[in-house]
Amino acid sequence: MPAAPMPPPVLATLRCPGCKGDLRAGTDALTCPACARDYPIRDGIPRFVPEDNYAGSFGYEWTLYGDLQYDRLHHTAMTHDRFFRQVALSPADLAGKKVLEAGCGGGRFSDVVLQAGAELFAFDLSVAVDKNRELHPDHPKLHLAQASILQPPFAPGSFDLVFCFGVLQHTPDPEAAFAALAPLVRPGGRIAVDVYAAHPKQTSHWKYWVRPVTKRMDHERLHRIIERSSHITYPVARAVRQVPVVGKVLSRLVPIHTHEGFVGVVPRDQERRWAVLETLDALTPAHDHPRSLRTLRSWLTDAGFVGVQGGTTSNALNYACGDRPG
Repeated sequence: MPAAPMPPPVLATLRCPGCKGDLRAGTDALTCPACARDYPIRDGIPRFVPEDNYAGSFGYEWTLYGDLQYDRLHHTAMTHDRFFRQVALSPADLAGKKVLEAGCGGGRFSDVVLQAGAELFAFDLSVAVDKNRELHPDHPKLHLAQASILQPPFAPGSFDLVFCFGVLQHTPDPEAAFAALAPLVRPGGRIAVDVYAAHPKQTSHWKYWVRPVTKRMDHERLHRIIERSSHITYPVARAVRQVPVVGKVLSRLVPIHTHEGFVGVVPRDQERRWAVLETLDALTPAHDHPRSLRTLRSWLTDAGFVGVQGGTTSNALNYACGDRPG
């Protein structure tokens, strides 16, 4: 069956990531007349990057666990609450707005944005975009692309909200990645980003000691090791966390992730699966570059955003948002 034609408003929002020229839509590719580049369209998703790239570990994990962090599938509000806290908006504020999600993964935040009634353009460097499509089949307001955050294929000033959660620290150059996103916000629009906190509690974590080895391992093999050992390590780590005063610190010595983000928050029968995902996520990234909250705020201020606000979560994640003057 031939692919459905790309709606003109969607095509008008896209640009060649190389020369920033307008694109023309064919049956199975987008073409840039200015630089004569072709970008294939597979399964309805334009592909602006090769599949083999530094985000391969994320493509693997979100293909396996893309459904896990969806509030509507597991009767939680974790993703909803984190999203609206970090963008400092309400669901009503998003209705009818045009939103860009940079680094959508399997689509946990995509789901929240779509439920709020926004039109969403979402992209990821990895093949996780296919999991996002699978979990949002034929959604009329979702427009996916596989692309690089360092060369986002969109027209400047296109979006009411640009957000990027859980991604900047995993790029080769977080400052350059933010700088590439900032021009995409329209006058009167907002940008919201987060990044791992840069302080000793975060950067002394055991994952930084073992990752030089684990990030070079076959992802499937590493996943099997984490999954099989989790039947022992997770109950131990969870029990240690309950020790008064020192429990949370001591639990960090057990080689599996447990933190306030999911322990005691998600259904108990899902906790171990969360722990496996979080551990796999911690041990496989090719890049991990934490930044301070002060640095994060300075990015927004230096890019001309005003009303900058933000903070740090209980599990050491810095976040900030700001508005483009109208």
